Amino acid sequence: MQHLRIFNIEQDGAIVIVTPQGEGSAFRYQDLHLEANTVRGVLMKPEVKFLIIDLEQLEYFGSEFIGSLVSMLREMRVRAGKGCFCSARPQMLQVLQNMSLCRLWPHYDSREAAVAAANEFLGKSS
Repeated sequence: MQHLRIFNIEQDGAIVIVTPQGEGSAFRYQDLHLEANTVRGVLMKPEVKFLIIDLEQLEYFGSEFIGSLVSMLREMRVRAGKGCFCSARPQMLQVLQNMSLCRLWPHYDSREAAVAAANEFLGKSS
């Protein structure tokens, strides 16, 4: 488990769970950029095949923050992996749906459901 100021990173084999911490609009762009690069570095490990972005702790995020999350999910797609969102609060889920992001990367109501989807993708039983 890696703790950064903005993102918490957990890895369990081929699954990486990134949990944004705190207010998604309250960080300096440079800090967000540096930490997003750190997360992408973790995602580039050959064993990583699935990214879960757990939004449980976020009330709001700005466009730069959304961009950093999308860049992480795109990294997984480029590497033939998959990604998803989970645990978004209703207002956050509405933002994801309005931006059509849930069409690209599904949203699961809970972390457990997202992990089950990851394990299914990886061919493991949950």
